[in-house]
Amino acid sequence: MQSLTYYWINVFTSEQDKGNPLPVFVLKKALSKTAMQQIATMMNQSETVFIENLNRDLPKLHIYTPMQELPFAGHPIIGALQIIKMLKNSSGTKQVETLAGIVDIKIDQNKQIYWIKAPVAPKERASTLDIPLTSQMLNIPESKILSQPKWLNTGSEQLLVEVKDQETVDSIKINLDLFEQHATLYAGRTMIYIWTRDNQDVYVRYMYFKNGALGEDSGTGSACSNLGGLQVLEGNNDFEWTIRQGCLLGRENVLFLKVTANQEIWIGGQNRFMGKGELLWAD
Repeated sequence: MQSLTYYWINVFTSEQDKGNPLPVFVLKKALSKTAMQQIATMMNQSETVFIENLNRDLPKLHIYTPMQELPFAGHPIIGALQIIKMLKNSSGTKQVETLAGIVDIKIDQNKQIYWIKAPVAPKERASTLDIPLTSQMLNIPESKILSQPKWLNTGSEQLLVEVKDQETVDSIKINLDLFEQHATLYAGRTMIYIWTRDNQDVYVRYMYFKNGALGEDSGTGSACSNLGGLQVLEGNNDFEWTIRQGCLLGRENVLFLKVTANQEIWIGGQNRFMGKGELLWAD
């Protein structure tokens, strides 16, 4: 039996009642993958992150949903960065290790924004959805869909679709049969990121299917990164956007997306530290 210290932090917000909640475990010694998965399932948040090798130059992050390990996810990495900075009393960490690879990081001390760089060059592939089928799956008019959904990957592959306006995003009512059939990456991983843009302001929802029920994530950094990847592949570089997510859930998240002139994709967010606890665990 060992005592595991964990920290609770709201990511993509500076407020106590908004953002995406995140448990951050700091490991004194390695845990088995089975144990980390069991703990993440018990915590029952969108993700739980485990920090290994905290005091080394390259801390290692293990990211788990209640169902599986993820190669890359923005919300747990950005939340973990504040805990690393707090415990090391330093902003000296320049990179972290994830299953997807090494992730470069920056911290804007003035605005308290934690930035991470997409670890993988963007890749896209076609989905099985055309405009009419997407209209049926999302229960919105065909005229409101601006492009066919595509799979994008800058570290964690997801399905993205652009629609006309915020009203359309909010009106979506997903057909679960079509959703499972056309938006499943692998068993237990069914999702879609619906977005719309008004100049530099982007409004999004991230819907997923888990344990037979439809769910919604309040703040999804990996999908924000994939949105940046889509722009790179379409030739849109050198911009900064602000993304709002989780509004219908009553937990607004604010994410920052920056694509540089040389096609680097950076996503950022603020955090609100909420507290800490101890978990007794026998691995």
